[in-house]
Amino acid sequence: MDDTTETSQVQRMADSSLEPDSVAPDPSARRAFLRQSAGGGLMVAVAVAGLSHAGSAAAQTAPSESPVTAWIEVGTDERVTVLVPITEMGQGTSTGLAQIVADELRLDWSKIAVRHAPVDAAHGGVNASPYGRFTGGSLGLRLFYPNLQQAAANARQMLVQAAATSWGVSASACTVETGSVKATVGGVLKTASYGSLADAASRVVLSGNAPVGQFPRQFVGTSAPRLDIPEKVTGVARFGTDVFEHGMLFASVRHSPTSGGTVGGVGNKPAGSIAMVSVGGIGSPGSGDYKAPTGVAIVAGNTWDAMRMARSASVTWTPAADVAARDSSAIAARAAWLMNNGSPLVAQSVNAQNLASALGAGAGVIGASYQLPYLAHAALEPLNCSVRFKPASGSAPASCEVWAPTQAPDGVKATATALCPAGTVVTVVNTLVGGGFGRKFEQDFVREAVQVGLACPGKLVKLMWPREEDFANDVYRPMTLSLIHAAASPTTGRITGWRNRIVGPSIGAQRGASTATVDHSAVEGAVDLPYARDPLLVEYVRHDSPIPVGYWRSVGLSINTFAVESAMDELAAAIGWDPIQFRLNNLTDARMINLLTALRTFSGWTTVPAAGRARGVAVAIGFGSYVGQVAEVSVNATTGAVRVHRVSTVLDCGVAVNPGAIRAQVEGAVAMAMSATLWDRQTFVNGVAQARNYNTYRPVKLADMPQVDVQIIASGGAMGGVGEPGVPCVAPAIANAHARLVGAPARKRSLPFFPGATLGGL
Repeated sequence: MDDTTETSQVQRMADSSLEPDSVAPDPSARRAFLRQSAGGGLMVAVAVAGLSHAGSAAAQTAPSESPVTAWIEVGTDERVTVLVPITEMGQGTSTGLAQIVADELRLDWSKIAVRHAPVDAAHGGVNASPYGRFTGGSLGLRLFYPNLQQAAANARQMLVQAAATSWGVSASACTVETGSVKATVGGVLKTASYGSLADAASRVVLSGNAPVGQFPRQFVGTSAPRLDIPEKVTGVARFGTDVFEHGMLFASVRHSPTSGGTVGGVGNKPAGSIAMVSVGGIGSPGSGDYKAPTGVAIVAGNTWDAMRMARSASVTWTPAADVAARDSSAIAARAAWLMNNGSPLVAQSVNAQNLASALGAGAGVIGASYQLPYLAHAALEPLNCSVRFKPASGSAPASCEVWAPTQAPDGVKATATALCPAGTVVTVVNTLVGGGFGRKFEQDFVREAVQVGLACPGKLVKLMWPREEDFANDVYRPMTLSLIHAAASPTTGRITGWRNRIVGPSIGAQRGASTATVDHSAVEGAVDLPYARDPLLVEYVRHDSPIPVGYWRSVGLSINTFAVESAMDELAAAIGWDPIQFRLNNLTDARMINLLTALRTFSGWTTVPAAGRARGVAVAIGFGSYVGQVAEVSVNATTGAVRVHRVSTVLDCGVAVNPGAIRAQVEGAVAMAMSATLWDRQTFVNGVAQARNYNTYRPVKLADMPQVDVQIIASGGAMGGVGEPGVPCVAPAIANAHARLVGAPARKRSLPFFPGATLGGL
């Protein structure tokens, strides 16, 4: 098979989805703002400068050698295609970016389309992360709003200039409307569609960026129909699991049954299998960078056979030397010891020398510990990745093609490049993702797929992790133990002292970050709160548990908001104040005051709930957004089961690009957070993960789902995130409502509420 045939196969597999029509890198694309697209038309790009974690960006004002990150194609068929630089995981970000473009170009919505941008040097490396382009932190719209808006404005100006030149008038004499340029020439109204102007516009060179925001918004701020939904409904959309071609191979993996274990030895490959490949390790035995394989992959003619053979393959395992430390009882005991004996790092301090007297015995003083477990990501689409490696032949270099449902496509390319022989041309297709939540930012499943592909040269091989392997070999949300001592005045309703010590593993430290500084993700939601707290001390003690930890939807904010907002309710109860009024009395942030005031009305807080029900409240700031939630719950008197009837959410995300998508995100966040609040946890017995599937990691069922009401405040502030802010307040709002029903002594300070629940219970 020659290179041309192989490339055309890659292209066909990427069609009818959000992938690029061609995944072949185009290094020349970085050299200019525009180029002629293969099918004829105009392509516009804007380079990014000065990106920060908060998502600020400034478009450069001249052609640059910087990586291009925002592309818009105007085709001669009148279709405008937005090459989105983020991964579409169902969050609707691609539609939001298209709305921004449609407003700048004044388009007919039916003429716009989206697909993932190519994974190449011209479209990646947009931030300080070593993984380059990634989707996470609720940054999708925040990172790329200004770039795509500028690219659209530039495309508009090029189209206008092309029409003006053709008609012999100035660009200022032209207007744009619904995908066309208009001007009155010699008393006659002339109109030219974008498609008819695209080729000529591709030869226009702008001296600088065109002005943005010149027209009233038609799409931003509206619930425009999601562009990815029709293809998902019809089955045309292509996820990682959908990658297929006749004659391809399928692989399944089996890892050490104990966390941290490695392959000790393997027997003969199972009868009927095509290959048996040790995966997960790197280097050669005896080399300085050697790491033993952590699993064995079996290659077969179909996924079912591969899974069956992997389960029965003859493998001996070498447990980790620290396997005793990979036990939930030992981890909890270590956390308790560290709480009293660990060396804390100061995360935030205000007049801490006055805490001892402020927290002395007396009215309005609380002391409480809050405990949260490890959590799996449990995405519905299992980990999978497809690879075809083709060795070098004659003058043609080796090639490696990777199809991955990933949140870090540049990371995938880097992973494959590191594993393949030097000089290998690596091509990555970023497919749709069936749930990521941070798990598909990781590279372990990609690394294994590439190793399998290298062992089966010339063949397309899809590696699929069985669900049990996914649950048992996750990079979990960290377990955490928090101790909060706080005091408030019954007379003034003011917080008079606050101390919070947090013990938990560090995601950063496990990935090589300094242990001498505070891991921001470990204390997010505990520091820089909108409440006045003086004196104040927030400390962090790193737990040295070897269980792998990673980024889970809203990360530290989901952990610390539970502790902080539960403590706020306990403190309000201790001084006899209404929970919302107590919060308002201590808030110093005007946006949060406005939000909580709106939430009090929106949730019906001051009305009497139905018999047997109670309401609880929680608020948080994170990912650039403000959020408050009220949960209304009841408790089954016989079983103790908690029923969540309604969750009222008020969200201030600054700019609401697509309110319908925002509401959908909040609904999904509530469902995910409810599961984590009531039932879900991952535990270990001598390193063996106990939750292996949904039967013991209970998701919210349709019958469990509460009424979710959402009010969006368009404050006009900087654009905030949406995907993650809906998670953190759910647990404390439910816990606070539950405590009002059952009484303070029965308050839930440890999650989940029902740790032994199964899919059919509680």
